[in-house]
Amino acid sequence: MSFYRVTYNNKGIYNELKILVGKDIWQELLNKEEFTWLPKPPSYASNNRSYFTEKGYEYFKNRTLPIISKYLEEDKIKIKVYKEVNNIIYKDDYQVVVDE
Repeated sequence: MSFYRVTYNNKGIYNELKILVGKDIWQELLNKEEFTWLPKPPSYASNNRSYFTEKGYEYFKNRTLPIISKYLEEDKIKIKVYKEVNNIIYKDDYQVVVDE
């Protein structure tokens, strides 16, 4: 199984999007079906990192990334594939969260 880490300027893409678009636009985006498919982990600390599963990455790439690309510079979006991740503290069909 592969895991996909999507970053913007080497930081988690969702967090960077939230910072760059501001509170109002972020709330609008969170209400779109293109964003609501991804379950929210029960908690997410600053030392946690999230990775998409293969299924989650396909959903993200086809549904969410086209919208995110309207707000972020595409050349700063990086996708790195991992064959293994450790210290998993949360998982669902679409993502895993690890404690770094």
